[in-house]
This record gives sequence, structure tokens and C-alpha cells, in this order.
Amino acid sequence: MDSFSPPLSHQSQPSDSQAGIPLSKIDTNSQLQQKSKADTAQHHSHIIPHQYDEEFNVGSVTTLRTADDTAGDASVVDVSSQACTAVSTPVRMSLHPLPPKRQHPIVRNLRHTYWAVYQRLFSVVTVLNAVAFVCILTMVDLNKPQLLSSLATAAASNILVAILMRQEYIINFIFKTCWMIPHSAPLRIRRLLAKVYEFGGMHSGAAFCSTVWFIAYSAILTKDMVNGAMRFPAMLAVAWILAFLLVLIIATAMPMFRMAHHNSFEVIHRLVGWAALALFWAELFLYAVAVQRVYTSDAPAYGQILIREPAFWLLAITTAFVIWPWLFLRKLSTKPEKFSNRAIRLHFTGYKVPPFCGIRLSKSPLLEWHAFACIANDDGGSVLISSGGDWTRDCIANPRPYYYVKGIPVTGVLNMAQAFRLAVIVTTGSGIGPCLSYLAGIGKQGTCRMIWSAPNPWANYGKDICDAVTKVDPNAMVIDTESSGRQDLTTLAYQMYIDSRAEAVFVISNPRVTKQIVYAMESRGVPAFGPIWDS
Repeated sequence: MDSFSPPLSHQSQPSDSQAGIPLSKIDTNSQLQQKSKADTAQHHSHIIPHQYDEEFNVGSVTTLRTADDTAGDASVVDVSSQACTAVSTPVRMSLHPLPPKRQHPIVRNLRHTYWAVYQRLFSVVTVLNAVAFVCILTMVDLNKPQLLSSLATAAASNILVAILMRQEYIINFIFKTCWMIPHSAPLRIRRLLAKVYEFGGMHSGAAFCSTVWFIAYSAILTKDMVNGAMRFPAMLAVAWILAFLLVLIIATAMPMFRMAHHNSFEVIHRLVGWAALALFWAELFLYAVAVQRVYTSDAPAYGQILIREPAFWLLAITTAFVIWPWLFLRKLSTKPEKFSNRAIRLHFTGYKVPPFCGIRLSKSPLLEWHAFACIANDDGGSVLISSGGDWTRDCIANPRPYYYVKGIPVTGVLNMAQAFRLAVIVTTGSGIGPCLSYLAGIGKQGTCRMIWSAPNPWANYGKDICDAVTKVDPNAMVIDTESSGRQDLTTLAYQMYIDSRAEAVFVISNPRVTKQIVYAMESRGVPAFGPIWDS
């Protein structure tokens, strides 16, 4: 069973997630700039507590505007020497202080953190399985082989659901169905549908329940072996080995292990998952042999027993979905465009990528895959990669002439911004990659506002990237961390949300900053969305 990561992989995120504007390029004598420098110095000498509502210091920021827009404006400073055709100018923003958080802290944390949409979907799947478990125990004779058949069917059903929730075709269908909702629909409904990217709760819920079902299957089989109702040691051994592998997959998928040892998680999830699927087939074949032995006469044919088992057909469908993406495994030739030691852009042709989608790249297909949002064009596209881990650092330092791809391009969280008339997009570092994928797809102004925070974006990401941002949002707020330090992105996002009368805020950053801003917005009643790194 293969592991799938959303188009924005945490390994492609920058470690430095905040940003600012070169203070020396603006009116450094103004009180605002002097306050910004003082605040920035104070910020760097202060240890920030670990919490979602983390405070940053608001310094000055800029918008990027084209040269035509600024003709004759004496306040504009030309920064074309920094490899960007846009120019910068101070922005006088109306200050909108963050309103108080809504609801009691316990209710607020449950709603937006501990029992968010992901956890609710997990709970729904678990409750439905609990109801099915009670029905099976009350309706099926515990001393008949039919009980084992029912338990195996339930386990196979959940494994199929878990696999389907990681299939590109299913994911794309779910996203497209949700973003087709018209803007005339109530905001409450569009806000709910925009949370579709948390569908992973169904994947993890079904995977967890399949493990519980198979442990129950193994326990009942052990009871039958002890009572002498069924004597087939090989069948019992395979059952408990399979149960152990399923528990191993669940344990290594826990957030603490997954985030700390992502490469190990991915290898275990894939290779151990395949082994578990093979053992499930072996257990099913052994079950058919055991059923034959129960009959004293007129035993049905081995093949008839198999095809009468729902688990047989469920496993067949599951296996087909596991194999399907690998049928599209191919080498993708790439042409590197290195911006700096922090970022690189890989261009490719001959591989058509639809708008709003991402692709997964690998050097070793059996070991690890990394998902990146794709900036599509007529004959191919490109991906923006920033230094965020061993794999990405090696990719920047030693780009290869080709990488492996498999499956089909898949949709990501940012595409749900289409469900809103106007959305504020907050991104840091190479998070601009997924944003550019979205911006290239919409291709028009007036549908989003941008806040991009990165270390020296002109030097590290180049002219084309900066121009792509200003094409859709001429007043984009671009912040350079190397000059002004980190800014309070939460406050800036809220101010832009109010000033532009947006309907939602989308955050594409590293896990800490994403959770911080999304929680700060949602706890104040602002629709906010961002990746959840559930795989």
C-alpha cells in the first residue's frame, strides 16, 4: 500500500518561514521604519513560547507594482538591480487589531485542534465500524465459520476504503466536486466544503478499524484452534503475523514518529503495506482450505469457496488500486534552473499537467517520494524546490537530468480557494511554488491577495517568480526576512482580509506557522485553511 503526500510536502517547505522588506530601500528616517528596526531587534532577542497564537513584530511591508503603475511617483524606489522588474513602495495600511477569540478555550481547542474535521471524519468511520461490529456479534453464530468470514469481510472493506482515500483519481474527483460549488452558495456551506482536504481522516479511520477487525479475526481463530473447532496452525500463524504488520503500520503512522522519521514512515507504510496485502491473500486462500476441511462430504470446490467470499472481491479491487499508479511509472527529463543555494526550479516537457495540480518526484521509486505543486504551461511545466531536508538539499546541489514520476497529477488544498470570491493567500519561502500553481491556473486579477514572506525573494527565487506574483496581485505584500526579520503574519493576514473584504485565508507554510495562523484566524471566526501533513 503506497503512501501519498499532498501536493505541498513538509519536506519542500523552508525552515525559515517568516519574512520582511529591505528597510534600507524605504524611508529609513520615518518613525515607522525606526520602530520596525527596534521591534525586529527585540524580536530576535526574545524566545517565543510554543503556542499557536505566537506573536511577531509588525514592521513595514511593501506591495509590488509594475513600472507602468508607478510612473511619475517620486516615492517609488527602483529595485530592478535585485533581478525583479517590479518596484516597491511603502504601504499605509489601516490597522485592524485582532479581535478577541470566540468561545471558551476548551470548546475552541476542541473545535479547531483536537476535534477538527480530520478527527471528526475519523470518528464517523470508527462509530460506523463499531455499529457493524455489534451487529455481527449479535447476528452471527460465534461458533460457525461464518463469523470468521464476516470479520475478514469487514477488515477487507476498511482496507479498501483506506486505499481509495489515497488514490489520485478519487482525490481529484472529491476536490473538483467541492470546488464546483457556485459563489452564490452560502459562505457557511462553501467554508465547510473547503475543508475537503482533511478527507485523510477517513483514510486513517478505515486503516485503524481494519486493524481492529483483523485482531478480532485472529482472536476468534485462536479460540477455534484451542477449542478444536478448526486445527490449521499455518492459518493462525499468518493471521497473527498480519495483525502485527497492521499494528506496525498504524504505530509508525502516528504524528510523532511520522514527522520525526518521515523517510522511515514512508518505507514502512509502502513495503510493509504490500507485505500485509500479500499475507491477507494468503490468509484468504488458507481459509478456503480450512472451510473445505470442515465438510465431511460434498465439500464445495476450492474456487467456489473463494468467489463466494466478499473479502475475495474486496481484496481484488484493493490490489488493482495499489498496482494502478505503478503502471504509470516513468522517467521525467528535467532542466534545472538554479536560483540560489536555497532554491531550484525544475522544468520539464512532454508531461502534461492540468492546472491546480502537483506531481510526485523520486530518485528511488521503492523508497521515497516527494510531492510538489506544478506550475503548468502549454507543453509541460515546472516545480519549485526549496532547501528543507536532505533530499531537497541534494536536489539543489546536484540536480539530476531526470526523476521518476508515477500515477497522475493530483489536486491540493490551495485549489479550494476557487470556492471563494476573494481569498488572502499567506505563504513563506518556497511555499510560493504551490501558490504559483494556483495563480497560473486562475490567471486573472481580483480573485486573491498575496502575502509572501521569504529571505531575499528577488535573489533566491528570481525575476520570473516575482513577476508571476504581481501579475495576479499587483499589490502583493512581499517581505524579505534577511533585511527586516520576521513579521506578525497573523496580524498582516487579518488586516488584508478586512481591507480587501476577502472571504477566506489560505496558508501555505511550514507546519508550525500554518497551524499558528489557521488557528488564530479560525478562533476569531475567519475561514482559514492550510495543509495538515497527515501523510
